[in-house]
Amino acid sequence: MRSIIVFAICFLMLYTGSYAMIETLSLSELVSGADLIVIGKTVTITTVETKPEGYTVIDNLFEVQECLKGQIPEGGQIKITTLSGIEDSTEFIAGEKFLLFLQKYENQYIVFNSPQGGWPINADGTFSRMGTGTTLEQVKAAIK
Repeated sequence: MRSIIVFAICFLMLYTGSYAMIETLSLSELVSGADLIVIGKTVTITTVETKPEGYTVIDNLFEVQECLKGQIPEGGQIKITTLSGIEDSTEFIAGEKFLLFLQKYENQYIVFNSPQGGWPINADGTFSRMGTGTTLEQVKAAIK
């Protein structure tokens, strides 16, 4: 009887754990779901408010260096809202370069399918995190 209870608890933990995981999208799904795809860098990071639930709302000012999908001029700046203190949220560092898949939300943007939609760009031009192994040429081909 005890082993059945342990099995049931383990099963429930595995089931609820897998339910909470993000759905990983294909590159074409990521591209088609994004309103804006840009390369650029984070300029400033500003804490807006801390919610009683324990997470923090953050506004990130992002300078666009290249727009791959959508209409933002090079050198233009956009506001991207992120949440800190929750699992699976994209977190920015000032000055860090990213390829971002964004969705328009009111007067700012959010990272589409966060954290999958935010790929840091390494010094050698390759992507890290969930963009590892994908090239810029593959992203551009998926946009076409």
